[in-house]
Amino acid sequence: MEYIKSDFDNKYPILNVELLGKPIHTIKDELANILNRSLTELTDQIQKWIKSTEFTISIVSIDFQSPQQGQHSALTLKHDDGGMINFHCSAPLLIALADRFYNSPVSRLSSEKSQKLTASDFRLQQRLGHLFASVIAPEDMWNECDSSLSGDIGLVIQLDVSCEDTLGTITICIDSCLIQTLTTVIGLQPIANINEQFTKQLESTKVVLNTILCEKQMPLDQVLQLKPGDVFDIDLIQSSPISIGQEHLFNGHVAEQNGQLVLIINTSKDT
Repeated sequence: MEYIKSDFDNKYPILNVELLGKPIHTIKDELANILNRSLTELTDQIQKWIKSTEFTISIVSIDFQSPQQGQHSALTLKHDDGGMINFHCSAPLLIALADRFYNSPVSRLSSEKSQKLTASDFRLQQRLGHLFASVIAPEDMWNECDSSLSGDIGLVIQLDVSCEDTLGTITICIDSCLIQTLTTVIGLQPIANINEQFTKQLESTKVVLNTILCEKQMPLDQVLQLKPGDVFDIDLIQSSPISIGQEHLFNGHVAEQNGQLVLIINTSKDT
């Protein structure tokens, strides 16, 4: 059966269960700190490449969301320890940077016919992508790949960039697998109090315990004639299955205790 993607999937992307209980917001904050500390170095390096001081970078947002898909012109890098990063520079900005990087005598942005991205533009984007990735992990730990990021919740970083008169954006997507890797690479292991809080929260979570106490078999024509107030006899089940959702936990049997019916759990799950 073909799965049809709905608006619900876009609104509520999948959370990788392996991230549950891990300090993912700490990872987000630490990445924000790393980028903030590196902005000056990144800016200086790119200014040297394009031979212009009229270049600025600012962080707009770092949010947990499903990585953006459909950016076929984006650069994807894979970390040696697992996980991928996706780097995309908006077309007008990339053209403006490439014109200066390759010492173009004229600006291609002045003509719509010249605004088609070229192989040279993509090579510069690769260079930029490797530069930004090296801020997160050492450069020799990244390799280019053609794989697509998963639809699990990851980190999406939006940067506003200006190059002289041109404004644009850089989007960096980090998948959930790389988030797990960064907990080790950056040293963000779950601390004890987070584990304790998660355990306490899990232990206090209310669940619905389901059991079937009786059964009744009736012809369909009799079922269709049932109405409020009808009374009919029932047969108690000798061994009642007890479950949480679809998970069968154990069996039990009904007995009378202190004038009321109670359910006693059997000593064996199979009886």
